[in-house]
Amino acid sequence: MIESIKKKVTEKLKDHHKRLEHVFGVYETAIKLAQVHHLDENKVAVAALYHDYAKYDSIENQISHLDLDVIKAYIETPVIYHAFAATKALEMDFDIHDEEVLNAIRYHVWGRIGMSDIEKVILISDSCEPNRKFDDATQIYELALKDLDQACESVMKASIDYLETKGIVPAKEQMEIYIYYMEVNRGKTE
Repeated sequence: MIESIKKKVTEKLKDHHKRLEHVFGVYETAIKLAQVHHLDENKVAVAALYHDYAKYDSIENQISHLDLDVIKAYIETPVIYHAFAATKALEMDFDIHDEEVLNAIRYHVWGRIGMSDIEKVILISDSCEPNRKFDDATQIYELALKDLDQACESVMKASIDYLETKGIVPAKEQMEIYIYYMEVNRGKTE
């Protein structure tokens, strides 16, 4: 099935070479992290390959696949829609309904409170795959080899810092998730 998914993603993103490189970078990174943390590599592979499947679909097309509550919840941050739309595409294209896989895709942009390790791996890999050139990418990957929660906190901090340098106020949900992982990590050291 993984080969069929690779083929489908490659066809969908064939005109977006950088995005395709990114998707396969996320895939390779996620598989490495899955091996280190003894996670289901098949689930990780599916989520990694499909996480940006709907990235270049029009907002109208993305919305057409979403429930009204999702549309309302993220009306101020429509960048999230592609993740939810990708889960619907995966369900329709491959009849995959595994909630852990779907949540890993759904929440790869900035995570959520109480993520599974597979969700964390996709969030982290999206930020630190080899084609990402920002300063913290290598550090995040090294941290992820040891502790997924600490790496999640670092991903979120880097994302929030980036938004702030662009004059963009992070979403309230994004800040809540960041604070949650700060507290999780603080609890590990107490």
